[in-house]
Amino acid sequence: MNHKSDRVRAWLFFRAENPDDAAEKISSLFTEGGDDYVVVRADVAQGDFSLVVPVDAADDAMFAKAVGLLTQAVGSAPALEVRVLRHYPAEPQRAHCFVHPEEHARYPLHEYSPPGRHPKSPGANPWG
Repeated sequence: MNHKSDRVRAWLFFRAENPDDAAEKISSLFTEGGDDYVVVRADVAQGDFSLVVPVDAADDAMFAKAVGLLTQAVGSAPALEVRVLRHYPAEPQRAHCFVHPEEHARYPLHEYSPPGRHPKSPGANPWG
C-alpha cells in the first residue's frame, strides 16, 4: 500500500458559467499560500464540470481557506470535492508528464529538453 499523506489533497470540480475567466482569476492563486496551500492549476474541461482544480493543503483549515478563495474567484462553490486517500506512485513528484513542444517553447526548462514524455512531474507539482 502506498503512503497516505498527512496533507489534504483534493480535486475540486466546478460548474463555472465562464470557466476561462474563472481560470484566469484562479491563476493569481498559483503563487500564493506558501506551504499552507497550493492551488496546482485550473483545467477548463468539457463535460459535467467546466473547471477542475487540484489543491494540496497542509490541513483541513488551510484546505477550507483555499476552497474559500477558489469559490470567490469562480463565483460559486465546487459542485464536487474528491479527496485523495493515496496516490500512485507513492512519491508524487515521480509521476510522469508530457511536455508539448509548444509548451516548452513558451516556458523552456532545461530539465524538460527535449519536449515529450518525462519520468518526473514538472517542478514541485505533486499532481503530475
